[in-house]
Amino acid sequence: MLDKLPEFIDPINSVNHNKQFVGRVNQSRLKRLVEVIGSSDREVRVELNFYYDKALKFPAFIMKLETVLELQCQRSLEMFDFPVVSEIKGVFTESLALVKDLPAEIEVFELTEGKMSSFDWVDEELLLSVPLSPVKESSLMPYKNDVVSDSAEDDRTEKPNPFAALQGLKE
Repeated sequence: MLDKLPEFIDPINSVNHNKQFVGRVNQSRLKRLVEVIGSSDREVRVELNFYYDKALKFPAFIMKLETVLELQCQRSLEMFDFPVVSEIKGVFTESLALVKDLPAEIEVFELTEGKMSSFDWVDEELLLSVPLSPVKESSLMPYKNDVVSDSAEDDRTEKPNPFAALQGLKE
C-alpha cells in the first residue's frame, strides 16, 4: 500500500497488482472544483482500491472520497460547509458496448490511454457530489408576514361570478 496519491495512474497495471493508494489532495489542485467552491484550502482524503471483479469479469476499482466543500447557499447567499463522503464502485473497459448488461450502480470508465490523471478523476467525482442548488439546512427564506396575510384575505373576500351575466340568456 502506498501512502501518497500519485498524479498519474495506470489503471490496468494497478488492477493486475491489486494496488491501493491512500493520500490527500489539496482542493486547489482540482481545477474545475475550484470554480464552484468558496475556499480551496482544504484537503480531500482519497482512497483507491484496484482489483479484478470476478463476478462482473472486469477490471474494477473502489474510490472513497472524504472532504468538506465550502459552498454558497442559494437561499441566504451565505457560505456554508458541505461535507462529502462518497464511495464509488466502477469498472474499466476498452469499449462501452461490452458493459451494457452491468448494473446501473456501477460506474463505467472507458480507457483511452495508458495512464489517467488521478487528480482529474477526483475532480470529476467531487463535482458530481455538488448539489445543483446548494442550500444550508438552517437557512430560512426571508419573507414578510404581511404578504401572506394579504393574499389570504383576498382569497376569503367574495368575488363576483364572471358567468353571472350569462344566467339571463339561459332562460
